[in-house]
Amino acid sequence: AFALGRTHPDPLLLNQLSRALRRRLAAPDPAHFGYGDPRGSPALREAVAAHLAATRGIACDASQVLVTSGTQQALRLCAETLLQPGDALWMEDPGYPAARRTFEAAGARPVPVPVDAAGLDVAAGRRRAPAARLAYVTPSHQFPTGVTMSMARRLALLDWARQAGAWVLEDDYDSEFRYAGPPLTALAGIDAEARVIYLGTFSKTLFPGLRIGYAVLPPALLPRIAAARAVADRFPPGPMADAVADLLAGGG
Repeated sequence: AFALGRTHPDPLLLNQLSRALRRRLAAPDPAHFGYGDPRGSPALREAVAAHLAATRGIACDASQVLVTSGTQQALRLCAETLLQPGDALWMEDPGYPAARRTFEAAGARPVPVPVDAAGLDVAAGRRRAPAARLAYVTPSHQFPTGVTMSMARRLALLDWARQAGAWVLEDDYDSEFRYAGPPLTALAGIDAEARVIYLGTFSKTLFPGLRIGYAVLPPALLPRIAAARAVADRFPPGPMADAVADLLAGGG
């Protein structure tokens, strides 16, 4: 009963998705019959960019969006591209075990940084690993405590990243779900130095078996991470991504 990643099947939503997929297959895009862009479906990237601008305060171009097979693939691509074996990175403590395992598999060294009622303790991170290359955070709903990172902590984290020349991986895995009040603007939405990589997923709003997530990449990182994606599995599937784009753009 307390298993992670269990979503409630909504017949109305699934019917909308089914109709969108049938429409896409009835009039297939010629691009689906060749090898595509490693960034993924242009339609989904456009829909994601518009959605994030409206809901998360992120002003990004669709060209910066990389469609992935869930958040896990985005984490792996970023770890392999940005970290060398032995590099330190800040990891929330307690934090998301699957993310820690991904970084460890890439040879990186996660440094536990405590979380309190205001989120990641940036001052503690500075003391424990001031020269870390990356910080992995879940600021909207910290995993697993559920706390929201305060604006003061967000600004402190971005200030550290700027000074250290480090990157921040913002895993916004379920910001669509709230008990009360409007969400704080995403870290990527207040990042004036382009140090934040924003990760999103449809595993929570739709279902994990869909295997569609995305990363919004700073322009400086886009060529490297897109190239890593092309080597890993060339490009993501198109028809289902296009159907999800129709659902997202249409308000479904």
